[in-house]
Amino acid sequence: MTVTLGIDLGTRCAQTAVFLEDRGVLPVPNRWGGFKTPSVVSWSKDGWRAGEEAAREEIRNPRSTWWDIKRKVASPWRARCGSRSLPAEDLLVPLLTMLREDGEVFLGTLLSRCVLTVPSSFTFAARSALDAAARKGGFSSVRIVNEPVAAALAFGYPGRSLILDWGAGTVDLAVVEQEGRAWQVLESDGLTFPGGRDLDCALAELLLGKIDPFPFGENTPEERILLREAEEVKIALSGCNSFEWHPPAGLKGNSATVTRGEFEALIAPLLEDVLSRTRSLWREWRPSRLLLIGGSSRIPLVRKLTEERVARPGHLSLSPDEAVAAGAALCGSGGEGRLLLDVLSSNLGIYSAEGRQVILLEKGRPIPARAERKFHAVGQGAFPLRIFQGGGPGAKILSRVNVPEGRRGEEITLSFSVDSSGLLSVLLDRPSGAISLPLLQVDGERENAGTGGEELSLLERRFARLSPSLSSGMEERGASLFRTAGLLSRGDRYPEALRELDRMLGEMERIVG
Repeated sequence: MTVTLGIDLGTRCAQTAVFLEDRGVLPVPNRWGGFKTPSVVSWSKDGWRAGEEAAREEIRNPRSTWWDIKRKVASPWRARCGSRSLPAEDLLVPLLTMLREDGEVFLGTLLSRCVLTVPSSFTFAARSALDAAARKGGFSSVRIVNEPVAAALAFGYPGRSLILDWGAGTVDLAVVEQEGRAWQVLESDGLTFPGGRDLDCALAELLLGKIDPFPFGENTPEERILLREAEEVKIALSGCNSFEWHPPAGLKGNSATVTRGEFEALIAPLLEDVLSRTRSLWREWRPSRLLLIGGSSRIPLVRKLTEERVARPGHLSLSPDEAVAAGAALCGSGGEGRLLLDVLSSNLGIYSAEGRQVILLEKGRPIPARAERKFHAVGQGAFPLRIFQGGGPGAKILSRVNVPEGRRGEEITLSFSVDSSGLLSVLLDRPSGAISLPLLQVDGERENAGTGGEELSLLERRFARLSPSLSSGMEERGASLFRTAGLLSRGDRYPEALRELDRMLGEMERIVG
């Protein structure tokens, strides 16, 4: 039997596991004898370091040592490595190579297959980039699975479960139903904020206010020390009501007391969106149990508010830290007859020539999935095509493609295919031949449609088309909202204004038919 390495590539730490027929699921130790490998890499003229070796480089070489890499995958962010500028996914290659090598030493055999777990909120671009990084790290076969789905597979509880995975980088939710040897995902959702790292940042600000303030820049040793201290204080406050914090060398100031009450008051507002989404899924699907995993699930306030507003968290048959890696290993053991049926966690579509969002694959659609849409060219020559993920003003632009010249009236077929790993491919078919569009190249063109003026322009075009059919009162209402959105264009409430405009235009379009 070919062994598959299950990888939980966490924002702070990575863990791996394998499934062996005669021994079941086994956690894989790293070269330092532990089971958690820091998700950190460091570069110097001597080459790459990863894991514990890279973590030790942090103080000596802070500007060439990187944590939180996974949160930057498939983004415009770049790391400066000498004369080179590298994307986050390239920085993950040394870490993935190390995880593979440690697995090979543990098993005494070469490994070429892996199952990687990712947050439900990972975009198609991020999945594609991570797949490429794993292949550069020496794996010839890569499968990608959502983290809470892998955890459900590991726990193996029959019936319907709601999994809340609160990790360092993201919060993930999934409703999974098990019947026999089949696991079916009914719905999955994810948030990129607030991960456990965001809670650390909030606590770091509190700690800084308790000592003599001093300036330090981003990605400096002082900032790293403060964030590490905040994480330790957060962990300590899960087991006690107050903690005496002594600033370490590198941070000036006297010792200070931090209470659990202070920490809870600080993070309570950050928990609201997570609790609201969890409650909504619980009411919609009525599962048998709620399972909390991930480091932040240990925070007493998280468990208390979850029990008060949703349901009492169920007992876990595995450590919440090990469940995702164990599930990934089980997912790779196809010979055991396990069937995992996953779904899309967000909509996928294109913008029409008029700026309207056209959804081709809907959230909740079982994967693998395929959809196609036929269009007719409305003009002569090349035309732009924008592909998005999500919906509304918060939709994420995956890529911009300039489709080669076409003739007016020419029929064009656009096909979207998503495989079982959530990897996307797009095919443009026209009389002159089929073209596979390079949609998931990572570059500076990728953006969030809700962060700039482009989405406002699209909404204005929709409004202009409706204007001749609107009453004077409706037209004035729309014009007023557009003026307000323009004033908010540089503020935090801009996305909220865009959502309100999108909702209003939807109502108007429904009324005028």
